[in-house]
Amino acid sequence: MSKEYYILLGGVKIPVTEEVYYAYKRPEWRESKQAKARAQKECSYNFMVENGFDGQVNPKQALVDEVVADKLLLDELFKVLVELTSEERFLIGQLFYHNKSEREVAKETGLSKTGIH
Repeated sequence: MSKEYYILLGGVKIPVTEEVYYAYKRPEWRESKQAKARAQKECSYNFMVENGFDGQVNPKQALVDEVVADKLLLDELFKVLVELTSEERFLIGQLFYHNKSEREVAKETGLSKTGIH
């Protein structure tokens, strides 16, 4: 004897196939599981105060985090810049380091503004 599957719509139990049942319930189960995981990670303000967290972020720690993130980003940037052609590096230098407009670079190089863009 096979198991019967139902979904509840508008207070009415509707018989469905096993596949439909699982497809209908899966998002609900996933959300429930994620809510439980979030609840395990969350803690109340009172809990934090009782355990020594006063709600203030240490500015030195925030600065260290920013420096580390910037360093990682710069490392990735330098890796990519090495792969560029000399013409591409020239354009980036003119546009971003010398703060020239696309129109100015186009005039200097003899290329169209669209080509620079």
